[in-house]
Amino acid sequence: MKRSIIVTVFLALLATACQTQKPFVFIQMSDTQIGFKDNSPAYAHSDSLMKAAVDAANALHPAYVFVTGDLVNDPQDPVQDSVYRTRLAELEAPVYAVPGNHDYRGFTREKQAAYIAHRGYDRFAFRDRGCAFIGMDSNCIKDGVQEAEQEQWEWLEKELTQSQDCRYTFVFLHCPVIRESSDEPEDYFNFSFEKREEYIGLFKKYGVDIVFAGHCHQEYASEVDGIRFITAGPVCNALGHGTPGYNVVEVSADGVKVNYVPTPGVDPTHCVF
Repeated sequence: MKRSIIVTVFLALLATACQTQKPFVFIQMSDTQIGFKDNSPAYAHSDSLMKAAVDAANALHPAYVFVTGDLVNDPQDPVQDSVYRTRLAELEAPVYAVPGNHDYRGFTREKQAAYIAHRGYDRFAFRDRGCAFIGMDSNCIKDGVQEAEQEQWEWLEKELTQSQDCRYTFVFLHCPVIRESSDEPEDYFNFSFEKREEYIGLFKKYGVDIVFAGHCHQEYASEVDGIRFITAGPVCNALGHGTPGYNVVEVSADGVKVNYVPTPGVDPTHCVF
């Protein structure tokens, strides 16, 4: 009888292990930003770009889709919100999003509460398939709201502590900690030297594998202390060398591959400013 129970438990554990090791794909989208540099009626241009990205994502049957901020260009515009919500609802995978700077236009506790009331949450954390997925709000960090940042830091450290047994840990936020190197100049598109040192130290301490961001409307990739920093281009209009698209992330026993994929059928020359 005891032998039968042991065998049953072993087979259950083996089945769970096989499930967590099974390869899967997730998508990172960023800066859907309906209305950004878009004067078309009812934001038809932004709508067409997001629809193309959503259709392409659905074709890959991802386990999840993560949206790293700037969901709309103007949070007070109900038409932009309607376009975003309509296209988001067409994604067939579970979707998790974090706010960008355009979703607040200046962080305050009141705006944070309004965002949560409207979107449901401003950060997330869960573990699945042997991996940890943690989404955080970069706005309080960039805007220097210390009380809100400290509250989030304590929550983040708790989630990272609980994720140390995961084979991979992924963090999602809007503004990149860095774009290309840890000593790049401070500007609108990255963290201050002080903050990048703090957060890189935290991520290194708890074994974070990849930090996904957006905000720049251009693609970047770098690595510091074994942590990969991946910045996606925008779903909608790009800047500089950027191209509308999304990241396809393939997770397997061999590692994690991140490929930036331009949105099929989109002419980037009509979407870059």
